[in-house]
Amino acid sequence: MNVSGIILEQLGMMFLLILFGYLLAKKEILNTSGTQQIANMLTIYITPTILIMSFQQEYEREQLKGLFITMGVGFLLIASRIIVNQVSLKKEARIDHYAAVFSNSAFMGIPLVMAVLGYEGVFYMTAYMTATTLSQWTYGIYTLSGDRNLITPRRAFFNPATTGAIIGLLLYVLQIKLPFILSEALYTISNLNTPLAMILLGSYVARSKLRAVFLSYKAYWVSLLRLVILPVVGLGILWLLPIDDYLILMVLSIASCAPVAVNTALFSQIYGGDYEYGARLVILSTLLSIITMPLILMLSAFVFKF
Repeated sequence: MNVSGIILEQLGMMFLLILFGYLLAKKEILNTSGTQQIANMLTIYITPTILIMSFQQEYEREQLKGLFITMGVGFLLIASRIIVNQVSLKKEARIDHYAAVFSNSAFMGIPLVMAVLGYEGVFYMTAYMTATTLSQWTYGIYTLSGDRNLITPRRAFFNPATTGAIIGLLLYVLQIKLPFILSEALYTISNLNTPLAMILLGSYVARSKLRAVFLSYKAYWVSLLRLVILPVVGLGILWLLPIDDYLILMVLSIASCAPVAVNTALFSQIYGGDYEYGARLVILSTLLSIITMPLILMLSAFVFKF
């Protein structure tokens, strides 16, 4: 099966998991408190565990170089989205700006990269996620709140995702291999990411007014930016750069066309935005991504001759 086929298959599986989460929430087996607990598990424990385990491989100088290249290009792609948004979105549409810039690289990107490229691909995804996390806790928070005082080094560098990446990188550089039993347990915990993340998204769908989700014209424009326009711009930038590493190009392509980041809703609630609108953007873009992601990745396969 080719890459596009694998991705389409994975998206189909994710859709069924989202449906399962939807049914659990509708049956009130999974309540609001339960979804918050799942969100905390994913953010605080499971995502950092995945990042740590992705570094459990033999040290290679070229691989480490590729890691920093991926991080640098990640920042470049984020900067390009910010620039495009300046002319595509109204200045006061704070949530729209955040949603268009930041993709769901953790909950959607990691499972797809894992399925297509394995832990070696997740290794490079950690670099992109580090760039995303640093940007979310600086530019992202400022965009949603308008308050520069909320941007601190502690928020940027000492959050679960960045901490996991730093620990994993140290283990990688020092070539510290975790004991077999511990590593197997942590790999098992990592495998919880996809089902729990998709169940969480399904619960968001169940608690949203679907009519409002599908009738917001502005949400469609933001989704078009996040899922099609900005990824195509990103592919153009990648094509211009002197990168010939298949893994790096594939990881960045997947990360670029993922739907709106789940924490768009969470950060909107914390920093004074419209939480319900943020959740609708997450839901609409996630549903539409089942169509758009395979198409964008087929385009990237054509452009980069995968």
